[in-house]
Amino acid sequence: MVSSDGPVFQRVLLPTDFSRYSKRTLECGAELVDIGVEEVILLHVGTYDPFILSLVRVDVEEFIEKLKEDSTEKLEEAARIFEGGKVKVKRLFYAVSGDPAEKILEVAEEEKVDLILLGSRGHGLLRSKLIGGISESVVRKSNVPVLIVKFEVVEEAGEYHCQKTFSRLFEKIIFATDTSPIDPDLMTFLKMVKSIGEVYFVHVVEEIKEDKIETEVEKTAEILAALKSKIGGGEIKITWGNPIKEILKIANEEGVSLIVIKSTGKNESEREKLGKTADSIIRHSKIPVLVFK
Repeated sequence: MVSSDGPVFQRVLLPTDFSRYSKRTLECGAELVDIGVEEVILLHVGTYDPFILSLVRVDVEEFIEKLKEDSTEKLEEAARIFEGGKVKVKRLFYAVSGDPAEKILEVAEEEKVDLILLGSRGHGLLRSKLIGGISESVVRKSNVPVLIVKFEVVEEAGEYHCQKTFSRLFEKIIFATDTSPIDPDLMTFLKMVKSIGEVYFVHVVEEIKEDKIETEVEKTAEILAALKSKIGGGEIKITWGNPIKEILKIANEEGVSLIVIKSTGKNESEREKLGKTADSIIRHSKIPVLVFK
């Protein structure tokens, strides 16, 4: 990340498993040039089980070498999506016998990336899961913001395709806030998005006694008005009820393309990497979610 005078995200890590979700995620990655991204790091982490390989009498080194050959070819194919653009592309392959998420986080640290971009289904997720084991670990443990792009699987002429749940990623965003202070990087990002799209500042007054709601709304309106002024515009929406339900309701009604949220709010433990609100928004949102750390 850079100063408030420049883009917040310059280097982005884009892990890919070459699935249909990953391929569509790559296409969304090409949109990152709109917010100043200069380099995309395509990463594939191949996995293997030494015990299983020994049982079937396959040499580990030969297996890894075959993984590398296949992955190198697929990474080259994936990189073509960015051809002719302003974004540089770096290709990385690693083979691990452990948790791929740990390698993704390790690479993010080593490469000093500003953002990790992941893809998932946008609807019909199991409630017991976030977006899959690997993605869940990454979004929880990452020290940098994570953008989770959502897709729907649609059937056409007997074939299944991944379909984006939005037109342009930064066309219309919600910044869901509990009115706690935001850091300079998030402020800069909101300013940049405001210059190319629409921004809604959304706050949900949680269920409190009715005689306190008016006071809370007035206080919140002042805070959001000040934020709106710093950003250079936007629309303020203050509502009452369950934060997760209200945020998702507004996102649906307004045709929002992206929800931006902090990983933890003022009532969350500072040691938690992902608060309850962010967790629930990611689980249930049909559209992309950007989690600032």
